[in-house]
Amino acid sequence: MPEKAYILHARSYLDDSLLLNCFCEDSGRIVLVAKKARLAKSPWRGLLQPFQGLWIDWRGRGQVMTLTQAESQGQAYFFRGKLLIVALYLNELTDRLIQKAEPEPRLFQLYAAVLADLNRGAALENTLRSFELELLSCLGYALPLTYHVASGDAVSEEYYYSFHWQQGATRMWVNQEPHPHWISGRTLLAMAARDWQSSQTLSEAKKLMRLIFKDIFEKRGLQSHTVFALI
Repeated sequence: MPEKAYILHARSYLDDSLLLNCFCEDSGRIVLVAKKARLAKSPWRGLLQPFQGLWIDWRGRGQVMTLTQAESQGQAYFFRGKLLIVALYLNELTDRLIQKAEPEPRLFQLYAAVLADLNRGAALENTLRSFELELLSCLGYALPLTYHVASGDAVSEEYYYSFHWQQGATRMWVNQEPHPHWISGRTLLAMAARDWQSSQTLSEAKKLMRLIFKDIFEKRGLQSHTVFALI
């Protein structure tokens, strides 16, 4: 039975086909071969692109299966410039972080909603930071932004902290110039509340999320940070 899906990444395969990393509403992330999809007469030519809502079906078992059906849901976004970079970044995060064949219906709805937000002109920084936090939360890695896991110490607006994405916040500063990698308690609490009104919050949150994803991706073997280094 066909499923709602988005293509996170597409690349050439053999002489005339495509290899697709797909995010499906019920089946999670799967890899499909779209045979002969690059031929001029293919009914799928121009359809199998990122940011287009699709109905897809497939056959086979194992790590790579075969696409048998693809139809448009009627939702297609054509991003350009910085919006395209941001959308590619969303795909990179989603593709790298979710496990194969693990259903993520909540994350699927979040991903679709964020594409719609970008298309209607939502604030980029706000949208990105919220998506990053919700993505980690959906995957069971909600950041402990308001306390330190081991000690239970609560975050205060008055201090600066060293933050680890698994351990939480360790108070570091009272009366000295903060280290570039430290983050204010005010920003951590604002992030927990998804409050992006302050320019300081956006700036520090961006810095913190880069450090967190750099740590996560290096452990999983990511070789390049090219896409999200531009954001």
